[in-house]
Amino acid sequence: MMDLNTDKCKVLTISRKRRKVQHVYHLHNAPLESVESMKYLGVTTTSDLKWTQHINNTVNEANNVLSFLRRNLRIKSSDIKATAYKTLVRPVIEYASTVWDPSTKNLIHQVEMVQRRAARFTLNRYHNTSSVTRMLQELDWTTLEQRRENDRLIMMYKIHNNLTPLSAQDYIIKQATQLTRASQPHSYQVPYSRTESHPHSFFPRTVRNWNSLSSEIVSAPSVGSF
Repeated sequence: MMDLNTDKCKVLTISRKRRKVQHVYHLHNAPLESVESMKYLGVTTTSDLKWTQHINNTVNEANNVLSFLRRNLRIKSSDIKATAYKTLVRPVIEYASTVWDPSTKNLIHQVEMVQRRAARFTLNRYHNTSSVTRMLQELDWTTLEQRRENDRLIMMYKIHNNLTPLSAQDYIIKQATQLTRASQPHSYQVPYSRTESHPHSFFPRTVRNWNSLSSEIVSAPSVGSF
């Protein structure tokens, strides 16, 4: 990956190997700086393809926006505060989440804490005895983890129906025609994983979720009705 938007170009080499071979790349005979991470299209990618750095950056940015709202939106209306959160904070914490959706408990919790702070802000309840879980139920806010799963399934629906440049047949294989009672006719084989991290990437995770849906859901006529 190469960043051509700066005065000095940089190179990010992606590898899972413990021992990385250092290559020196040149552009117009000038050596390019090698970096361990790079932000591209709003997503921070690291050389080991872990999303911890991106999630940390995203959570910090979302918390900063939420703090700005707490300082400047001094009104009692919970409806307006909820709208401000959904308009200005949640898009930050969900941008490109189909790519970086975490699978570890600590990262999932780290992201959820943004919405839990937003619930306190929205309802103006900061006392230690106030139950944030009850606040979320009162606000009817789905967990961010569930929202990310829904977004992955929507992307899978688009891929399945050729609504994206990605072609399903290039990445996943349809299940055999012999189906069990529990399966649906649009099931895919879960991609084989050679590493511990691969099962948590987009296609293995989402195919498992997709295969658990009913035939009626996956056969929806449009994204809106999916």
